[in-house]
Amino acid sequence: MLEEVKDWSDEFYERFKPIAMGFVNEAEKCLQCGKCTGQCPAAAVTPSYNPRKIIRDLVFGNVKRVLSSVELWQCFFCSGCYSVCPMDINFPFFVFMFRLAAMNEGYGWEDVKQLEGYAERSYLKDGITVSTFERNPYVLDTVGDIGKIRAEAGLPPERKVSPRGVAEINMISDLSGMTAFMKQIGGVELLDCQNCTDEQAKRCKKKPMPAKVGKVKTHYRFYNYGEPGGTKHAEAR
Repeated sequence: MLEEVKDWSDEFYERFKPIAMGFVNEAEKCLQCGKCTGQCPAAAVTPSYNPRKIIRDLVFGNVKRVLSSVELWQCFFCSGCYSVCPMDINFPFFVFMFRLAAMNEGYGWEDVKQLEGYAERSYLKDGITVSTFERNPYVLDTVGDIGKIRAEAGLPPERKVSPRGVAEINMISDLSGMTAFMKQIGGVELLDCQNCTDEQAKRCKKKPMPAKVGKVKTHYRFYNYGEPGGTKHAEAR
């Protein structure tokens, strides 16, 4: 099967490089050696995720294929690919740029919605990014009861971060710009119109009927980097 190749253009770089803080460039240096994919833990468990192919699609001009893909959201920024790349390509920042570009074009909002709560309701609140269920000391791991394992290591059965630790996490988040950045790209409010309050219903009636996210009809409040359906279809603020 032949690969469709579109014309290479620097327009994508110029449009999204400022968002990615200037760290993204020179994808055309990629040798397609596959070291990134061979080292990638996400690719090991999800064969359809392939950093080498993502770079190839960018160089070939098939940007929309990447922006609309589910695989784009499977990287968790371990930077293993960057550490083994012979051409020193910072692929994690490519993923970062692609995700912002995808949201700007209306893709990936379901993925953002799933991750947002970990930061706002877990990490900044009590310093732990895992879900409440995963903190349960009686959840079984592959090697036994988590609470028992922690007790044998001299630790309390439940994982807790000290108030000082949580305060330091929030301070670092504020000073580094992470808190403000999350509000810019992760500020997603999805309200089920079937359960709207009177106040929410009034706000909804002032705007055009929104699109659907998944199976739930919703209305939205977003920040800087686009809207569901893309900036071309965004509701007037």
